[in-house]
Amino acid sequence: MTGIILAIGILAVSTSAPIVHWAEPAPPLLVAAVRTTLAALVLLAVSARDLGSILRLSPREKIAVAISGLLLAAHFAVWIASLYYTSTAASVALVATQPVFAGLFAWIFLGEGIARREAVGIAIAGVGCAFLAGGDFLAPGKGALLGDGLALAGAVTAAGYFTVGRRLRTSLPLGAYLAAVNLIAAVILVTAAALADTPVRGFARDDYLAMAMSALVPSLVGHSLLNWTVRRIPVHLVGLAILGEPIGASALTWLFFHEVPPSHAVVGGLVILVGIALGFTRLGNSPARSGVESEP
Repeated sequence: MTGIILAIGILAVSTSAPIVHWAEPAPPLLVAAVRTTLAALVLLAVSARDLGSILRLSPREKIAVAISGLLLAAHFAVWIASLYYTSTAASVALVATQPVFAGLFAWIFLGEGIARREAVGIAIAGVGCAFLAGGDFLAPGKGALLGDGLALAGAVTAAGYFTVGRRLRTSLPLGAYLAAVNLIAAVILVTAAALADTPVRGFARDDYLAMAMSALVPSLVGHSLLNWTVRRIPVHLVGLAILGEPIGASALTWLFFHEVPPSHAVVGGLVILVGIALGFTRLGNSPARSGVESEP
């Protein structure tokens, strides 16, 4: 039963990139703002009883919550934008390097060492990124290369978000934490969209439906199920299963939008996933440092 729920969770998070394609031509900033706003509203309602715990945090912890929300906003803004420039296969493979940056941040900011296995994984993933970006550099036009950079920025901001959140979750219930950071992210993204004069009206009904689905399916259904399974099976198994998300996202985009991924994106993406699997999943029962929530 747990395995079935895990598979459903992976399928749900794999819909994130295809749903963004469904929302086109809605601007990426609008998609990000709607996604975080709807997710925040649902999470606030579900976690209403635990929200008082936020007020009991120390001033330093409250600042950390704010920084975490800022990083989450930046993650959605740049990663969703990347899907408008590069292929789904390239975008989801590059954003999957989040465990690499999480390991580096833990080493730099938390004083945690990098194991030899992780160093090997970082090196392999780096080769995959270089191969993927090199193929996009040689492709006609440089829009894909911009998308690659935005996807990598999405991985960096996600890693920062998880690094900040690791210490907060010991003193703050998960539901309250997610509600708070999604609310902060929503305020930032809505403000940014307003300042950028991002159009809100004039899109098809399906575009608005897609924006709503981006909050419901990958965020609320997918990551809720992943958090449920991680309490019942070893976290390293969940982390390994999450590596199926880029494959699932590329397959769904090919099936529904007929987007055939470039061969260099497929090869580079597979190399990246091999590096992450070797370096950041555990053979034993110890938890993977990168966590399981690839995207809240």
